[in-house]
Amino acid sequence: MLTIESTQPLKIDNCSQEEIINYFQNSWQIEDILFKSLIENETFYLNPDPLRNALIFYLGHSAVFYINKFVNVGLLDKDKRINSEYEIMFEIGVDPETPEELEEATSKRKWPHVEEVWQYRDKAYQVILDVIKNMPLNLPIHQNHPLWSLMMSIEHQRIHIETSSMLFRQLPTDKLKRPQYWQYAPSNSNFPDNEMILVSGGMITLGKAEDFPTYGWDSEYGTLQIEVKQFLASKYMITNGEFLEFVKDGGYENQEYWDKESWDWKQQYQVKQPKFWIPEDESYQYRTIFEEIDLPLDFPVEVNHYEAMAYCHWKGKGMRLMTEAEWNLAAYGAGTNGNSPEQYNIGNYNLNFKFGSPSPVGELATAESPSGLYDLRGNVWEWIKDEFKPLPGFKTHHLYRRLRRRCHRRLRRCGGRSSGQRRPSARRRRHP
Repeated sequence: MLTIESTQPLKIDNCSQEEIINYFQNSWQIEDILFKSLIENETFYLNPDPLRNALIFYLGHSAVFYINKFVNVGLLDKDKRINSEYEIMFEIGVDPETPEELEEATSKRKWPHVEEVWQYRDKAYQVILDVIKNMPLNLPIHQNHPLWSLMMSIEHQRIHIETSSMLFRQLPTDKLKRPQYWQYAPSNSNFPDNEMILVSGGMITLGKAEDFPTYGWDSEYGTLQIEVKQFLASKYMITNGEFLEFVKDGGYENQEYWDKESWDWKQQYQVKQPKFWIPEDESYQYRTIFEEIDLPLDFPVEVNHYEAMAYCHWKGKGMRLMTEAEWNLAAYGAGTNGNSPEQYNIGNYNLNFKFGSPSPVGELATAESPSGLYDLRGNVWEWIKDEFKPLPGFKTHHLYRRLRRRCHRRLRRCGGRSSGQRRPSARRRRHP
């Protein structure tokens, strides 16, 4: 079966120029494939999520990010900029609290023609490729190395492949077409019994080693040792089938399962089921990125933090989300923090576009962690209990300083299926 393939992450202490070029080209190609799934130019001017920019912003954003970072570190002279207007317009995204705030921030912005942004991308691609070919490759590529800007730009682009796909998922289905070879995981419509597994306690270390041989975001670094007590956790991620029981039991109508903030959110947006469930008669359809299909009961449910917490309260008996420390213990075992290179056996998990969708929980026998829990790496992101806080020793990287914002975030763990890494960089900030 032909599929879209994603190149494995670079080892920045031992990579060749050819490997860097391949990794860059693969990232660029996948983003191209995704955006070319939009059928009409007019679609690029829609913002399917009321808290995000129009889609045309994301068409230009990744390319501009490369160019601006190259200028920042001297890999590209300022007079070699491609389009200074674009390199301001498409540089920094938005993170509003309300749609009204977004409207106020962008109401005077006039987007260029789609064809012109594609032309900019083509020019940027060639500039980036020329920089890679002409830059001396002195290994390792560390945080103060000029090519760190390239590694940052590639990983940033891969993040946006995933986040853009979630925006596409909110478009009407007649606005896009599934690309050739974009394969969904098969579902057998039955979901497994989800027994509780005892996870033995132990000492774990949070934080990515400074000399770890893959790229890391600044929020990954620092060190914190934590003693974790034993705990019980579900063998599998919560499935659509399990969450359907919560919905049918009136979970979205019972205020006792929701705190004030989450109930206010639910009431404001009139939420009655997970975002990508579409009511149909007495059942639900499921929105993939490109189409509507029958609800795959064995796929992990995709909800926000509010909904995840409400489900835990509905289950009762002290049910809650795992902490970051517990998650790391379950994923890797005591005495580790996921920093061993042998942890990155990508083929064992729903990573790197093994599928272009979530996959049934526990379907991949190789996705079992040492604790006996499944899918802690790959498949979908998982919510955990902790709020986002920097680790001791954290330092903001100078190339990312302008993009930091003061904001309240929850932590999610586990690498997305479009990325090759399940890494401590899962310590990324996301909306609840």
